[in-house]
Amino acid sequence: MKKLNNKFVYSLKCRKCLITLSNKAMKSVLLSNYRIKLYSTNDPINTRRSSYTYITKTCVCLLTNIICRKCGSIVGYNIVRPCYSCLNDKNNGHLWMFDILSIYYDIRINGLKILKWVNNKCEGDNEEEIKIR
Repeated sequence: MKKLNNKFVYSLKCRKCLITLSNKAMKSVLLSNYRIKLYSTNDPINTRRSSYTYITKTCVCLLTNIICRKCGSIVGYNIVRPCYSCLNDKNNGHLWMFDILSIYYDIRINGLKILKWVNNKCEGDNEEEIKIR
């Protein structure tokens, strides 16, 4: 797992209706194409999963779209069942991926301090992130 000590903690909002989608996200890249930027979390709020699942061309992870509960926009995807290859690749353990064009993001601040990830844990939080993927 990559060191996370220099990564900021982000708050994500739906670009269409501005409802908060996560208060504990990080900047990420797609494992199969490092040029594709996105935001990831294991702590989504105000979202739901779509009723259908699909598999990509690059691996056999089982995915479903993430939908904003307020406006119904597709804002990213959830990895329902990670494949063996992706589990063994470098990853941050997050299973909820948000499309950078579907959200607004802000760096989280606690007082005058910018929040950062420390050991896959949000600084200032007591709960650890799930380390599945």
